[in-house]
Amino acid sequence: MAEHKNRLVASKMRGDIKGLVEVLMSLRVNALQISPELRKNLVYELIRNDIFLLHSNVRDKFFFDLLEIEQPAVMHAVLSLVSIIVSTLKGIQYIMTNGKATLERLIEILRHLLAQQKETTNPLANSVNLRFCIAIL
Repeated sequence: MAEHKNRLVASKMRGDIKGLVEVLMSLRVNALQISPELRKNLVYELIRNDIFLLHSNVRDKFFFDLLEIEQPAVMHAVLSLVSIIVSTLKGIQYIMTNGKATLERLIEILRHLLAQQKETTNPLANSVNLRFCIAIL
């Protein structure tokens, strides 16, 4: 887990979008491939390792910076992992470390995705990310 975190931080610092997506999706795939009984333990391990640096001195900066990256693949990867983390009470507490600022940001993302969906002729555009936002909230 520490290796994933280090790769995540390094990829973000380098601006390596492909690396960010790779690490985040790897964590998500790991969570989905284990039995539901063990998934809670994986979430607790993500929290213990502070995967989004919410307990570090950068607090919400790292996490919010990830949410600000306007690349659909990054948004998908971040939201999908957050949706797994908030599937437990400890995960909700972890993501809410910074209080209502996190909820406000997620609502902004939801509004942005809805606006984008209205502008497109493809009714399925952003639908997965919209569902992740709704699930998280």
